[in-house]
Amino acid sequence: MKSLKLYIPETWDKMKEKQFERIAFLFNTSETNTLFYIKLFFLLTGVKWWQFSRKAKLRIVLRNYPLSDLQKNYEFIFKENNRTVFPKSIKFKKKKFFPPQNNIADLSADEFAVADDLHIKWRKTKNIEFLYYLAAVLYTVSKERPVFNKNNLHQYAIPFSKLPVCKLLAIELAYFGCKNNLVKRFSEAFKENKTRSNKKQYGFSKVILSMAKGDLSKLESIKKVNIYSFLEQFEEDLKSAKK
Repeated sequence: MKSLKLYIPETWDKMKEKQFERIAFLFNTSETNTLFYIKLFFLLTGVKWWQFSRKAKLRIVLRNYPLSDLQKNYEFIFKENNRTVFPKSIKFKKKKFFPPQNNIADLSADEFAVADDLHIKWRKTKNIEFLYYLAAVLYTVSKERPVFNKNNLHQYAIPFSKLPVCKLLAIELAYFGCKNNLVKRFSEAFKENKTRSNKKQYGFSKVILSMAKGDLSKLESIKKVNIYSFLEQFEEDLKSAKK
């Protein structure tokens, strides 16, 4: 057999978009057996369904090397999802929707609070409607994100119900990666939120409300604050309160 060059992405962000979508779909199947890991190997090597010769060679590789050894080349996928890149712009007939910036750098505090609530509900229930709404929060009709109004979310979500499931799952998995990055950067803020949530079931919407300190006139402006600026301030407040 001639030598076979394998091109396996080194990080979540180096995956190609279609590759990432198929892996997101695979991660949401019920398979957890050897077949799952074999499918993952084929997806990560980027082999196409029509590349019969290449697939045959990969099967020879699998027969000659334990999966545990092969997985050392892509251990990152089992450690932590830190994806920062979303699927590119989405078109519905004449309408085009744009993703958030990498690492959700341009989301407002209110957008993050709603997106996170939908993400958590999807993880708990696996109700696909939550993915329609999550995509509707994250994707906007212009690159410059308009002011977010969650009262219109049902209307915004209608087009996203037509998206392939694998793309919806990729959007959610990309969001989860961005959230993981935020949790690492603002550990105190998320630790505090988790502690509060264990006592009463509420998320960042209540944190936003608490930041207004009862002054509802400030609430709308706080909602529009960039999520990074919001979390930096929230973390500072928590640290000051502990002193």
